Amino acid sequence: MSEQLAHTARSAAYVLVCFPLALAILVLLPLGFGLGLGLLPVFFLGLPVAGTTVLAWKALARVERRRAAAVLGAPIPDPPAPAGDARKPLSARWRARLSDPMTWRELGWALVLALPGLVAACILLALASAALTALLLPFGALAAADGSTLEEWPFPFLMPIVGLLAIPLTGLAARVFATGLALSARAILAPTDKALLAARVETLETTRAGAVESADATLRRIERDLHDGAQHRLAYVAMELGRARGKLDEDPEGARDLVERAHEESKRAMTELRDLVRGVHPSVLADRGLAAAVSGIAARSPIPVSVKVEVEPRPGRAAETAAYFVVAEALANVGRHSGATHADVEIVREHDRLVLVVADDGRGGASAGPGGGLSGLAQRVQALDGHFGVVSNPGEGTTVWAELPCGS
Repeated sequence: MSEQLAHTARSAAYVLVCFPLALAILVLLPLGFGLGLGLLPVFFLGLPVAGTTVLAWKALARVERRRAAAVLGAPIPDPPAPAGDARKPLSARWRARLSDPMTWRELGWALVLALPGLVAACILLALASAALTALLLPFGALAAADGSTLEEWPFPFLMPIVGLLAIPLTGLAARVFATGLALSARAILAPTDKALLAARVETLETTRAGAVESADATLRRIERDLHDGAQHRLAYVAMELGRARGKLDEDPEGARDLVERAHEESKRAMTELRDLVRGVHPSVLADRGLAAAVSGIAARSPIPVSVKVEVEPRPGRAAETAAYFVVAEALANVGRHSGATHADVEIVREHDRLVLVVADDGRGGASAGPGGGLSGLAQRVQALDGHFGVVSNPGEGTTVWAELPCGS
């Protein structure tokens, strides 16, 4: 019973809120388009007015998608945003917005809400007022002055019964009106299967290009590290051993010194190669899992790092590898650029999603701009249908987060 009353109350609130929304639509949309059209000859001042009006009805549509959850139990899904839309020129973004069928469906929804929503809210207010008037009529009859029209009412003390009967009728009307309006909103504002499929194809094209670019950048980094590091050291080792071989007969002590230098240089080359292999795919990750691999990264960090890893059952290899490299790159940036004194790493499994957060108390100001290390991490995560983000306000530290699908 309490759930039924709560649902009725939510339905009544949903319908009554249509009243101010409908009035806003009936006033703002004609006013905005009228001003936009009227000011168009004046240095095109009407364009920003008309554009603001378009953004206003789209904002009302976003509000309606959230508001419908009070009746439908879940919000109406948002239409997919075009991939890379933020990087397009302003004129291209507006052309795409005005050519998008959803923009005009949102305008159609505004007109639907403005007329039926206003009528439904008025009927519900009238029913509620009538029920309240019937309940209070006996008190008004007792306090009425002589000659009042209330004295002419037959059986005024029976009116509360009518009021009590009107209350469930008002609740039923609220639920009927709210359901009708919410279902109409969902039919108009929910994205179509075709739009979802087109957005999915565009996203896959973008993430595939990002994955290819990230892989190419990784190969270039490996080639650079090999050429400038291990290869250079191994060439030095070969040269020193060649010099030592030439001195074996004439200067054994000099040859010994050259061999010792070559030995030390070979150990440094081995260290660089080991670090390089760890950067490609660490063996500890495959052998012992994400917790051990992340703990190893934290142990090598120049600043203290707190680690919390709860990922049982073990996630799939792709998600595990991506999570490892997000943590590794994020902590490397913390050590090199942030000026932080402490960092926290938290990785938890939530059903079929792997959620990780790397936060520090440094100077902030980091971004996932094109060409940076964080941009490569974003591409790696998005290639797995994951989500990646950076929050780094100046002076407030940096938080890098990622969410990855992790089916085992």
